[in-house]
Amino acid sequence: IACCCCFGAVCTTIRPTTDECPDDCSDQGRCVDGKCVCFPGFSGPDCSVPDCPDDCSSRGRCVNGQCCVCDPGFSGPDCSVRTCPENCNNRGQCVNGKCVCESGFTGPDCSSRSCPGDCSNHGRCVDGRCVCDNGFTGLDCSTKTCPNDCNNKGRCVNGKCVCEGLKQLYRNYQ
Repeated sequence: IACCCCFGAVCTTIRPTTDECPDDCSDQGRCVDGKCVCFPGFSGPDCSVPDCPDDCSSRGRCVNGQCCVCDPGFSGPDCSVRTCPENCNNRGQCVNGKCVCESGFTGPDCSSRSCPGDCSNHGRCVDGRCVCDNGFTGLDCSTKTCPNDCNNKGRCVNGKCVCEGLKQLYRNYQ
C-alpha cells in the first residue's frame, strides 16, 4: 500500500495493481493473472486439493484426493495396470490382464494342471492326467486300442490286430 500526497492535501491510500492469488496458491502452483495454475497433483482455486494420479485412469475412485482404490481387475498408483485372476496362482506371468501359464499348468488363472499333448483331443484332462475316450489309450490318449485287446492272440498296431499266432503257424508248416 502506498500513500500519495498532493500539495499537502489529505493522503489517500492507493492499492497497487498486483496479481494476488488466493492463499498464494498454497505453494502448490503459480499465480498467473490473478489465478492459480496448479502444479501436477493439485487442483482447486488455491491449489490446496491434492489430486489422484491421472484421476485413477477412470478405473477406480480417488480417496482423500491422494490415492486410488482401483476397480477389480486393475492396480497401480493410477489404476492403469490390468491384473490377472488370482495373480496366476504364482504359476505364470500376467501379460495385459491374461495369465501366461508355466509348463504343466493351464486355465484362466493357471490353477489347473495340464495334460500331455492336451490328451491328443481323444480324452479329457483331470488333475493333470488324461482320461481317454473309448478306443484310445496311453499317457496322452494318442494310441488307438484294439477290440478285446486282440483276444491276447496278437499285437495291437494303430487300432488293428496283427495276429502273431497265424504267422507262427505258417512258419511251422514251411
